[in-house]
Amino acid sequence: MNNTPDPHIAFLSGLTGRYKIAALSALAFICGAVMVAAMPPWHLWPALMLGFSGFYLLLARCDSARTSFLYGWGFGFGYFLCSLSWIANALLVEGNDFSWVWPLAIAGLPAGLALFYGFAAMAVSRLTARYGGLGSGYGYSLFIAIFMIAEWLRGHIFTGFPWNLYGYSLAHSDPLSQLAAYGGVYWLSLLSLCLAALPGFLMIWQQRTALKAGILCGVIILVFTAIAGGQYRLARYPATFHDDLVVRLVQPNIAQEDKWRAEMATANLRTLLDLSTARMPDTIRPYKTLIIWPETAITDFALQNENASTAILRMLESYDGQATLLSGVLRYQDSDDHRHYFNSLVAYDTQLQPLHVFDKAHLVPFGEYVPFGDILSMVPFVNHTGFVAGDGLATAAIDSVPPYSPLVCYEIIFPGKAVLPGDRPQWIVNVTNDAWYGDSGGPRQHFTKARFRAIEEGLPVVRSANTGISGVIDPLGRVVHNIPLMTRAAPDIALPRPLPHVTLFARYGNLLFWATLLLLLLPVALHEAQRIRRP
Repeated sequence: MNNTPDPHIAFLSGLTGRYKIAALSALAFICGAVMVAAMPPWHLWPALMLGFSGFYLLLARCDSARTSFLYGWGFGFGYFLCSLSWIANALLVEGNDFSWVWPLAIAGLPAGLALFYGFAAMAVSRLTARYGGLGSGYGYSLFIAIFMIAEWLRGHIFTGFPWNLYGYSLAHSDPLSQLAAYGGVYWLSLLSLCLAALPGFLMIWQQRTALKAGILCGVIILVFTAIAGGQYRLARYPATFHDDLVVRLVQPNIAQEDKWRAEMATANLRTLLDLSTARMPDTIRPYKTLIIWPETAITDFALQNENASTAILRMLESYDGQATLLSGVLRYQDSDDHRHYFNSLVAYDTQLQPLHVFDKAHLVPFGEYVPFGDILSMVPFVNHTGFVAGDGLATAAIDSVPPYSPLVCYEIIFPGKAVLPGDRPQWIVNVTNDAWYGDSGGPRQHFTKARFRAIEEGLPVVRSANTGISGVIDPLGRVVHNIPLMTRAAPDIALPRPLPHVTLFARYGNLLFWATLLLLLLPVALHEAQRIRRP
């Protein structure tokens, strides 16, 4: 790495040894923490540039792989600690006996995710040393490529957790978000990282000022071209709706501490029924109604109760037109002296007969199942043996309802995993319960992920949350209607139609992402090939 004095961190010149490494690691942590402001609900995109360019300058000063790892880990820990702190709110729900685990919960996951950035920084340090460090064009390309590979890995290995990918920082801009229709959010993240790290690179790149200014002008032109293209796409495809189908989107806003209390079961069901019953004078409807209840709104135990099932039947019978209930259900099956539980999304007809059953396949580690569950048990912590995973993506085709892709809770956060390949639906249903996380950034970030799945797939998304942000999103990611956090409501909303064609991302997945990544690495590959050919 380049060891010449760097004026951008000259204030640390008096520090040496461990103290300097500690100070720079703390500065890397701050750079990561700053980037969180670019994500929902703040949407301050320049924060991504400030954080990544600052980290770029710090990493350029590293003189060993070990210190690079420390800086990278500190950078990642700052980013994930501040952007995922809301996860620990689940342990603060009234009546939870395990609030003492809060410090581990708030720091454990960010510390683990930060390892991806630590190893990425170490790889950057080792690989760029032979090309003049991060102050060279080769170094910049390698930095972008390696950190995006790290992002892809954290979104895929160990079941994956692609939360707050860099591309989500552009959620505030509908035109720029349209780029996800072509290459997905990983490609958009790659482009975002190129922009965010560019100022840091230009500050240490030993080239003429005129050349740097020319590059900045070119980037600005490309950004405005992307905005114009996005605006054209938005204007070309105005939202269209089914004229014979209405969604009753139910958000009961039941407090998490009350959701599973036995003495509240009747009141909770009554809330759902009151919100779902056909309204006068609109009882006679010439159209079909889809009533959508959130994740685990009811249980198999409740459906076996005659009073509860009769009440649900009466609610469905209140509609003179055809009505279908899509509800999150806590299901169970008994077999061989074992009771197996499923987190499901079930469609019911007016006789409360199941038309389609989807069992959540992508379960939350340590929340819905424990890895190596034959050794570790969830019972001491949640009085529950965990859920059984379903078979995976499905397209539900039931009478009088356009085929849909059912997704439960955080299954909506996985790019390219929202629709069954080869059996394309016309819309996506996502049921969830974000009441665990209170009034925090988590539910807002979760809703943003649903918007991007709509853009990527060119399909409308209907999202029902116990509380969180429920809403109807058109196939270009525009929010047709949403129910704010901590609000009880059940609006009737027309179901949007899908795009008339399949998006590039829906057809080819992350192809554009990988092609761009290879393009970034091409100069390095050509340089190596030329070096090998030299005598």
